[in-house]
Amino acid sequence: MRRLLTLPMIAIAATALAACASSPAREIATPAEPLIYTPRAHSAPYPSYAPPLVEVPDLPVRQPLQLTAKDRTCLVAVMYYEAHGEGEKGMEAVGHVVLNRLHERPDGTTVCDVVYEKKQFGWTRRISRKKVAIGKTHGWKSAAALADKLIAGYSEDSTQGATAFYSVFEFQDGPPEWVENDEKTVQIGNHVFVAP
Repeated sequence: MRRLLTLPMIAIAATALAACASSPAREIATPAEPLIYTPRAHSAPYPSYAPPLVEVPDLPVRQPLQLTAKDRTCLVAVMYYEAHGEGEKGMEAVGHVVLNRLHERPDGTTVCDVVYEKKQFGWTRRISRKKVAIGKTHGWKSAAALADKLIAGYSEDSTQGATAFYSVFEFQDGPPEWVENDEKTVQIGNHVFVAP
């Protein structure tokens, strides 16, 4: 059975077509534009009845960063691989070390550039920059939530400006030679943080 269009229906359809024809074309983002990752400071990633993974203060400690999605992934990965056994404070401290190093590097240096600097983090020899990704376990989710807190400026630097750290398990006989001119700022778990 065919349905017949009534005169009012034809008039509405004609008006809609005319409006579409007269509207300007949308701009389409070019692939060269970087994808900027901007975390939502107060958005709850989980239902309101679930406890938050990370406590967030009411006011930011510093200006938020603008990172690409890839740089966020590199930050989450270094925090997870270097300190997921050290708890939230340990992961957050590693993130601050990376950001402290980033502030010392020339303009244009990215978080991934800092993380993948030669002979800095052992796990980067196994996982290439192109293949680094965020996992789905609770530990990964915690690292991601903490990284978002750092990116949004809601995390105070507990390392007191540290730009490096070492493990007391790896260096049981004393600090490594490469920190002899640096000053110990704090120890969090098994990691000793140092600053120049």
